[in-house]
Amino acid sequence: MRRAQWLILASAMLFVGSGCTAGGSAVSIIRDVDAIQVMSPEEVTAMRSTLVPALASDGSQVETDGSVPDDATADTIPLNEDKRPPELKLFDAFKSFSGCLDDAGEGIRGDLQDPNNPAYQDPAYLELIQKCAARSDIVNVLEEVSTSRANLTPEEIKVKNEGFVIISDCLKKKGWKIETTIDASGLITPSQFQSADGELNDRDLNQCLTETGINDAIEDGA
Repeated sequence: MRRAQWLILASAMLFVGSGCTAGGSAVSIIRDVDAIQVMSPEEVTAMRSTLVPALASDGSQVETDGSVPDDATADTIPLNEDKRPPELKLFDAFKSFSGCLDDAGEGIRGDLQDPNNPAYQDPAYLELIQKCAARSDIVNVLEEVSTSRANLTPEEIKVKNEGFVIISDCLKKKGWKIETTIDASGLITPSQFQSADGELNDRDLNQCLTETGINDAIEDGA
């Protein structure tokens, strides 16, 4: 799953580079070990209906890590509000989702967006996918990413690209291999995004976010 992991991180970097600016018109999601596809908002909705039904088969709520108690009131004050860009949340959600599968001795089988995926004929696998999707909140995060990256203005694209160059230069100094292309909207898009050791290394990413001041911008809501 290494290649898929790196492409999810590369997708996150499209947004991270601009601090808290909005992103593009679609969002990346793993379909199998060797491929990343682009999902539209409509496809995200379709994926939600496949992976995370509103209710479990017995009528109970699907388990999540962020559930709110029934007696919670409107006066509840949110603690530690997550101000990070949605793509950073996506990176964490993907790590949580894939880690959940790994813990169960499983991995990604085929196209998880396709309701006709033969893997879903295995009731145990389908149950695991739904559980891991709910625990990681990955589908909700994908929706958030898709919404945040819609209708970019030329100025937002410019800011996003400038930020991406800054963060890429920092990572290259740490030995990362980064190659890019330009998509139809004018956004810089990573075609290769890999650390020197080839591992899923978010330490370098976090260091560069700090060194370039992007973390401060996120905290300040810039």
